[in-house]
Amino acid sequence: MAYRYRITIETLSVRAGNEQDGASPQFCTDNDDGLLKIAEMIRSKRWLDKDKSASLVIGFRLFSEIVLETRHDQLFAPLVLPIRDSIQRLKHAQAHMMNR
Repeated sequence: MAYRYRITIETLSVRAGNEQDGASPQFCTDNDDGLLKIAEMIRSKRWLDKDKSASLVIGFRLFSEIVLETRHDQLFAPLVLPIRDSIQRLKHAQAHMMNR
């Protein structure tokens, strides 16, 4: 099952000395994974808190999707095997956690 997501980044605060650009980039993307369910599973196992769980899952899945789609590009080719290995490790950990 494919999922369609809208991703929005909003600046909530700015460190002193930095200027806020005021932009809130937004984009849509398709992904085969239920990202919200995976983030909740990671959070529920207390690997990471809610925000870090969502950041990890969403960031990693969006990044890995691009790497795997453009795996023949010399910029991304060196990342393909480590990403595939990481995905398999996460899937194995997820399956192991669900069986507990």
